[in-house]
Amino acid sequence: MKIKHYAGYGTVTANKISKTVKNGICTLKVHVEGNHEYGLFRDDLYDLSNWLIKRFDRAFTDYRSIIGMEYDDGYKNDVEYCNYTFQYEV
Repeated sequence: MKIKHYAGYGTVTANKISKTVKNGICTLKVHVEGNHEYGLFRDDLYDLSNWLIKRFDRAFTDYRSIIGMEYDDGYKNDVEYCNYTFQYEV
């Protein structure tokens, strides 16, 4: 789906890859791609929770419940991508 970039202008494409819950910990994987002058990687958990997690998990409420975040970014066919993996308490 097309979503607004975290910088507030322009759009990128984001898709939920998977969401699993085990022992009270949710793991959410999101793939984002597109070209933007500010890039796609963001390390601020507050911004990421509002930009991506709340969009793909409506039950998520508080960014302070995030216990881990991993990412993989790069370029494929001249298009930037970033794969995020979030872990948070439910």
